[in-house]
Amino acid sequence: MRAMPELLASMRRHRQAIFALLMIAIVVLLLWTARGALPAFFIGLALAFVLDPAVTLLARHGMPRWAGVAVMYVAVVAFVWALIAFALPPISRQTSEFIDHLPELGASVDDIERGLEDWYLALPLPPEIRSMVDQQVVASGQAFADLLRGLLAPTLNAIVRVATFILGLVVVPIWLFFVLKDREGFSRGVAGAMPPAWRADAENLLGLLGRVGGRWVRGQLLLGATIFVATAIGLTFLTVIGFAEFGQFTLVLALIAGLLEWFPIIGPIVAAVPAILIGLSIGFPAAIAAAVLYVGIQQLENNLLVPKVMGDAVELHPAVMILALVVGGALFGIGGAILAAPTVAAGRDVYRYGFHRFGGRPPAEAFELAKHGRRRAPLDDSSPPPHVPPPEAQASLA
Repeated sequence: MRAMPELLASMRRHRQAIFALLMIAIVVLLLWTARGALPAFFIGLALAFVLDPAVTLLARHGMPRWAGVAVMYVAVVAFVWALIAFALPPISRQTSEFIDHLPELGASVDDIERGLEDWYLALPLPPEIRSMVDQQVVASGQAFADLLRGLLAPTLNAIVRVATFILGLVVVPIWLFFVLKDREGFSRGVAGAMPPAWRADAENLLGLLGRVGGRWVRGQLLLGATIFVATAIGLTFLTVIGFAEFGQFTLVLALIAGLLEWFPIIGPIVAAVPAILIGLSIGFPAAIAAAVLYVGIQQLENNLLVPKVMGDAVELHPAVMILALVVGGALFGIGGAILAAPTVAAGRDVYRYGFHRFGGRPPAEAFELAKHGRRRAPLDDSSPPPHVPPPEAQASLA
């Protein structure tokens, strides 16, 4: 009988925390219910990560943030106009030619499949082993088909909600303006809605999430652009040395490679397939040349660019990235596959922060340890400063 009064007394002492958790749960539920409109805001958030450093730089030189946002809006509009005016026509023409070329690519694939089948049937395998291999091939094909359906089903459902997505795109520029104009006020406003004892941790957690998200988005854009340029240069070189057919599809193949760079591990492999198929339609040497080109580009990227560009943002082992990609794709489709790496990286930093906070460290020290993953970490000027709570809040958290 004494347990009930003690429970009620504990609930009264922590009523603010209980209320805050309840409100967070309601907000998460509402966001999940309206998830059809969220992809447009994810695009806006990615743009915020890209544009915020430039807006902040202009603000440091004395320009008001609203004016800096306006300048960046003009720059984005000019960039989009330049793409539409100069890049879209040749890309559209090459895409049309690539689609017209698909039957020939399909015939090349059929020839390869028949050649592999003839080679397999000619092998001197016992009937038991051949039957086992046939079963494994059928099972693998079914598993691959199930994986594709799992990736594409959420995307096809999202197409049905295209009207909601378009409405979100209309609203996003206005939302993005206010986010960029008062970035620090936004995080303070979110933290201010928490109980006083939670505000330091709320600001630090938002800082960790923003740090990983911003670096990942900017790093992916840089990697995608680099792969686009490198692929275009490489295919142009193949055109010059005698494989002229690659010149018909240079921009399309380079665009595919740049876009699929957003898919870790698997994306570069898939991007090489169209180029190799085009090479097979030309001849076996052209296919070998295309394969060597794509492997060379990825080796240069993995050994030079990725450690510099993405090392500070993600810092995940390739085995962890592959597992995250598969799990994210199985749970949430293509969007889950794309966001798997930053989600896991953000979760890792949140775990580090919670581990050190529950270990008794103050918010500022836990913030630095979470960022760098080691006991004594230097301050990083590129990330937001940790929030230091007043002494009474630190005492209540200890």
